[in-house]
Amino acid sequence: MSNKIFLIVAIALAGLTQLSAQTTPKTFFGKLDRINKFHTIDDLEDASKGELVKIYLERNKELTTVLPFIALTTKPDQKLEDVGIRNDSHNSKLLYKYKTTEKKLSTTNTNILNEFISYADSDNLILSILYMEDIIKKLRLGFKGNF
Repeated sequence: MSNKIFLIVAIALAGLTQLSAQTTPKTFFGKLDRINKFHTIDDLEDASKGELVKIYLERNKELTTVLPFIALTTKPDQKLEDVGIRNDSHNSKLLYKYKTTEKKLSTTNTNILNEFISYADSDNLILSILYMEDIIKKLRLGFKGNF
């Protein structure tokens, strides 16, 4: 009987460890945090106001996710050790705390901007999107990328 209980507890702990490993962030930001399409002014002028707001929010999200780490990296999926930081429990906890807080902030930021940005003039939205996309392109080029 005690062997069965031990086995059940061991399986449960292994499952929790696996779940914890999957939810603990291993990188500063990932490929999914980045946009995959850039627009021309003509594309944006043909878009509806709702589409412009969505595009604006996506660009804002990438910038607020990547900018805090530009001194370390602008490449997605970079781990602590990839940028010369020891991957010990202290640093892992710091990254976890940051990513948890960032997720809450991102949700709040998106909610408030979704409400307010819809009042923006379409021309201002278009110019803002193009400006953010220009910054994103420069971030991806990096410091040695002729900008």
